[in-house]
Amino acid sequence: MVDSAILKTTAYLKELDNVRFEHFPGLILQGLQVIHVGKGIVQCKLTITDRVLGGDGEHIHTGAIGMLMELIGAAAIYSAGGSHASVDLNYSLYSTAKIQEEVKIEARVVGRKEDLNSAVIEIRREHDEELIATGRLWMLQLRPILKHNGVGQASKL
Repeated sequence: MVDSAILKTTAYLKELDNVRFEHFPGLILQGLQVIHVGKGIVQCKLTITDRVLGGDGEHIHTGAIGMLMELIGAAAIYSAGGSHASVDLNYSLYSTAKIQEEVKIEARVVGRKEDLNSAVIEIRREHDEELIATGRLWMLQLRPILKHNGVGQASKL
């Protein structure tokens, strides 16, 4: 039986391809192809379009690379279970991708400590496997806050 978090993550990623362009993630993830979603891992392919180009008009914008890392990294962490909020994203750029090139994005959960979860994300050019960027995303698990009424019992509010 497939975990419900994996099913929800897969559905979310597939819906992003159909989002109207005014919606920011839809603008960047237009044409996203989901290859695999498992517990704590997401693999996708994306063709670079003119919507994510930098100022030179030829190469992907570094901000778009960061956004890709955060969105796909967050999906990997979500697929491992629970809702989370981003705390930190560090990434390094090694190369770039041009318009109409395909890139592969892989995010994998690599660490959990209490409420903190960490994912490593790699973006590679598909045709030669050259590393474009690598990063690490830290996310904090969201938990409901219980209010106490002063007598040691949880409030009903």
